[in-house]
Amino acid sequence: MVSQRPLFTLRALTFSMLSLAASSGIAGGLDLPTITASHQGTSNANGAEANDPSVLYYNPAGLARLKGGLQVSQGFSLLILNGKVEADKAGSTGTPQMGDTEGRSLENDPNANGEPGTFWPRLLGAGGAFISLPVDDIVTVGLGVFAPGGGNLNYKSNWTGAYQIDSIAIELININPSIGIRFDEQHSLGLGVSVIGGHIRQRTQIDVVGVEPYLLKSALDNDTLPVPTSQVCTLLPPLCTIGTSNISLVEAGSTGSAKVEMYGYGLGFNLGYMFAVNDKTRFGLAYRSESTMKMRGKLEWDLSNVEGNSTYSLLQPALGGATLEELLRSSLRPDTTAKGDLILPARTSANFFHKLNDKIDLMADFTFIETSAVDKIRVEFLDVKKKDGSGTIKQGAGGIDTKWKDSFKVSVGGNYHYDDKLTLKSGFQYDKTPVPSAEYRHPGAPDSDRYMFSVGANYKLKKNLTLDAAYSVTFLADSESNYRDRCRVTSRENEDGTEDTSGNAEPCTGNGGTFKGRFYDTSIQTLGIQMNQKF
Repeated sequence: MVSQRPLFTLRALTFSMLSLAASSGIAGGLDLPTITASHQGTSNANGAEANDPSVLYYNPAGLARLKGGLQVSQGFSLLILNGKVEADKAGSTGTPQMGDTEGRSLENDPNANGEPGTFWPRLLGAGGAFISLPVDDIVTVGLGVFAPGGGNLNYKSNWTGAYQIDSIAIELININPSIGIRFDEQHSLGLGVSVIGGHIRQRTQIDVVGVEPYLLKSALDNDTLPVPTSQVCTLLPPLCTIGTSNISLVEAGSTGSAKVEMYGYGLGFNLGYMFAVNDKTRFGLAYRSESTMKMRGKLEWDLSNVEGNSTYSLLQPALGGATLEELLRSSLRPDTTAKGDLILPARTSANFFHKLNDKIDLMADFTFIETSAVDKIRVEFLDVKKKDGSGTIKQGAGGIDTKWKDSFKVSVGGNYHYDDKLTLKSGFQYDKTPVPSAEYRHPGAPDSDRYMFSVGANYKLKKNLTLDAAYSVTFLADSESNYRDRCRVTSRENEDGTEDTSGNAEPCTGNGGTFKGRFYDTSIQTLGIQMNQKF
């Protein structure tokens, strides 16, 4: 599927973002609920507090305000996910028939009328590690290793939305060296670079019965069968005289799937500025650039359960005795190289910290996220040379339309210094979804507005060792999905849902059809712990 700008996005790929820094990421969306427990306790409102090395993620200028020598922070979080999906089986449809605008209802489709099952793991782990080291009184260097996002959805292979998405996983890791420069007691700057590695794996079930007419018509029109079209038409005239939509070559109950798996990397940078009005009040500005990750991997078709019926048996002699699976692989659906861009949108943050008195600190953060950069998600599939050398097999790009809007998150929080050893924390965060409407809420990206409530504590175990612990619950607003796949197997349809017969339609690979349903009672509970050491 070739587009002007092939895109992937983190948020597009689900709504619970979790990951294991350094080794793996397991998540599903754009942002983790938090990066470390010290920030989780205030619902990420304390970007200007600058209390440990993890500040480099929120505002690298905060590195220059850390007191003492070498500091190391290591954190781990356990995420407990709950939620429900209700699919409208009668309203969800398979591939539209040729000439029609709507596909058949999936209510009686044995391959796509099941329940979604546990569509994400109930328990997930997340973590990160950060280090800072002062070079002199002015410069402090730091390093963060963490996951900037990720995704993991696992529906059942026969659920109602299986023709839109079966499962998807995104795993990311960001290695983020940074530097903080303190010019005086008021001004400090920060700069960091990011090297981001990633892995994407997605599986979708094939609407075998629905897509068959389009594949057969494409093979006949483009003369890509292993024998001349005229010979096929002579053997089985109805295929060419009354239209392929009225002919079936597939045995009832046949199933198939497609898997895309890709790896890649990208680069980015982050900047920060911090201004201290006095010892009690600080303001911060931070920017993290958009990162474009070049992903490359493999498209693999599983057609082992696609069998030809008695009509196909009439064609087999002319096709050299090839099974239907062999025919599809050799002329229409070969495995091939997949490539695309994974986009991490840019974000701009403004943060505030004020020490109200000896007991209470107040803080806030506003982050603007340029998710409108992701207008669509596309993965391009490369052409494959036919084994007999007679030409190439083309498959259009796969993907979804998102039409996302820019989004934002706002956090407020506070500290209560109970005594010299114990500090209590709390905070609230509102996260606006970029999904504009139910028509653009794909079941592989069922994001909605989020509300995060947090409590936490920091305890000084000894002079150079502190421990942070936090608990958060994030509620996702109930949301509707009425997503239509505009790809009718080989080409994109018109905006009104009719088939584009102009001959100029954008080539693509997909199932077409509509998923209709709702996501509700969704929440993420996060338990975080973090150890901070000074050497």
